Amino acid sequence: MSDSIPLSVADADLAVAFYRDVFDATELDRECLMDGQILTAALVIGQHHLVVSEWDPAPADPDAAVLTLECAASAELLERALAAGARLEPGAGAAGVVLRDPAGQRWMIVDGA
Repeated sequence: MSDSIPLSVADADLAVAFYRDVFDATELDRECLMDGQILTAALVIGQHHLVVSEWDPAPADPDAAVLTLECAASAELLERALAAGARLEPGAGAAGVVLRDPAGQRWMIVDGA
């Protein structure tokens, strides 16, 4: 598994739900403040280990590195992502499809074996 990738978002519940429902993320751990605000939520998506946080969220960098997900059913994954609020981004072409999730993070979806 790769190193943890920190994702700062404005609404961690929304982001975690999207990653669970669309990318089949597994939540490993969650730390919250007394008011329910998520300090961190540790997730695994494929080989990516993410730490999602809404603590002092910063807007997503439009030029940020794209996280890549390789899957055999990439068309189905893309359909689920778009239905859940993601939008297509320019780029990638033959390499795959780039989308931006509702939390503002960029992902590349590529066909895998």
